[in-house]
Amino acid sequence: MSIHTVLLTAFQAALQAALITNVAVDDVAKAGIVVIGPLQGDPDPDAGRITVTIHENDPDTFYGIPSTMMGAWDDEVIEIEIGGSATWARRFSVKARCLLVNTQEGRDAAQAIAATVRMRIEKTLLNFTGFGLHEDVTGEYVSLGVLSDSLRGAMIQAGGPPDSYDYYIKIRFELQTTIGVTL
Repeated sequence: MSIHTVLLTAFQAALQAALITNVAVDDVAKAGIVVIGPLQGDPDPDAGRITVTIHENDPDTFYGIPSTMMGAWDDEVIEIEIGGSATWARRFSVKARCLLVNTQEGRDAAQAIAATVRMRIEKTLLNFTGFGLHEDVTGEYVSLGVLSDSLRGAMIQAGGPPDSYDYYIKIRFELQTTIGVTL
C-alpha cells in the first residue's frame, strides 16, 4: 500500500468523524458521504445534499497543468539529507459540494451551511498530525502533519434562486513525509 493510500484512508476516517459520525442527526450541515476519489455517480452528484471527496494532488490539474486559477499541486522532494533520506511535500485536495435543492434554504442559511462544512474540513485538516502513519514496504512515514501555511481554500456559490443554492468548496493542503533513499 502506498503512502498516498495510507494517508487518503486516514483523511477519510478523520473527515467522516468530523462531518458525519460526530455530528448531530438534525444538524443541517451534516454531510451525507465522504469518499476517496470522485463520486462516480454514487450518490448521484445532483442527489447528494452535502458530499465530500478526497484526492491525491488536485483532480482539476492534468500533469501539472492547472485547469483552475489555483495552479499545479504535484508532490515534490523538498530536501535530501546527507546520510540518505528524502523529505517529500505530499499534496492533497478535498472537494465538497453543498447542493441544497431539496431543502430550499434561503441565501443566508445556505451560505451558513456551506461555511460550516468548510470550517469543519479546515479544522480537521489543521488538527491532523499523521504521526505513526507509515508505508510498510518502503518505510516512508509522516514526518510533519498538515502544514497550516499550505492550506488553501475556496468556496464558490455556483447556483441560486429560483431553484436553490449550490456551493462548491475546495481545499488544498500538504504534509511532509520522509523516506530513506540510496544516494
